[in-house]
Amino acid sequence: MLQLIEKTRNGSEKMILTINVFEKRYEEIMQNPSIHQREIRLGELMTQMEGVFKIPMLKNTTWEKENPQVIELYRKVSDSRNL
Repeated sequence: MLQLIEKTRNGSEKMILTINVFEKRYEEIMQNPSIHQREIRLGELMTQMEGVFKIPMLKNTTWEKENPQVIELYRKVSDSRNL
C-alpha cells in the first residue's frame, strides 16, 4: 500500500499505476468463491478508492470527466456488489 501514496514526478503516471493496482485487487476479490467475503472486500476496496482518489460523495460530473478511469472502475466495483 505504500506504493499507492508515494509521490512521483508525473501525477498522471501515479494515478495510472494506482488504478492498475486497484484493478488487480478487484480481479483477485472476484475470484473468491465466498459471496460474503467478496462483499466485505468489495466494500473495503470502494472505501480505499474513495480515500485515494478523493471520490466525491455526491455525483459530480466535472470530477467524473476529469477522472474517467477511476469512476469506471469504482462503478464496476459497486455494480459487482449484491446489496
